Amino acid sequence: MPTIKHFRHCRLTIYPNEHGTPHFHLEFTDGDRCSVAIETLEILVGEVRPMRKMAEAMAWAQENRELLLEKWKEITQ
Repeated sequence: MPTIKHFRHCRLTIYPNEHGTPHFHLEFTDGDRCSVAIETLEILVGEVRPMRKMAEAMAWAQENRELLLEKWKEITQ
């Protein structure tokens, strides 16, 4: 599972052999996890509380959607 980016409280990963909507995973140091659609940044699976701890990763993801889509295609094929 390639880590694309490390943040203060989490890491952003894309798993190989994934299917469906292009997405990434956020895995937090406290054990919270979620899957997020790259195009819409909507949480697909999981729950993170409080939501503010996602702010840094989500801001980066919003600015780097093209990179994330490229990585999705590269890693999942």
